[in-house]
Amino acid sequence: MLLDNFYSVQDLKTIDANTIEFTVELDKDHAIYKGHFPKYPVTPGVAMLQIIKNGLENHLLHPLLLQSSSNIKFLNLVNPEEETIIVFHLHFTIEDQTVKVKNTTSFKDGRSVLKCNVTFVKK
Repeated sequence: MLLDNFYSVQDLKTIDANTIEFTVELDKDHAIYKGHFPKYPVTPGVAMLQIIKNGLENHLLHPLLLQSSSNIKFLNLVNPEEETIIVFHLHFTIEDQTVKVKNTTSFKDGRSVLKCNVTFVKK
């Protein structure tokens, strides 16, 4: 896993054969926030995409490689000094070596953080 100790999984649910939901807690003291951005920490979007990838890899028990992404919409900033709990909801389909994901990420109170479509290929 990239981003060692950046977050920990608090809860993982299998909703159905093609849907998982997991809750993570961000480490607000992680070094990533010292550079992104000093005095106003914001969780990098690429870090949230990495969490999506890691969660799906853990569920599928298979390494993945990001192939493409589309319709990426960051709807709220994730400031770790204000919010550290994020819920990822992934609906995915698998076709041969391709895994297509529709993601909805929110704070625990339901406010949207990120919506995107991501395609991975199995390594």
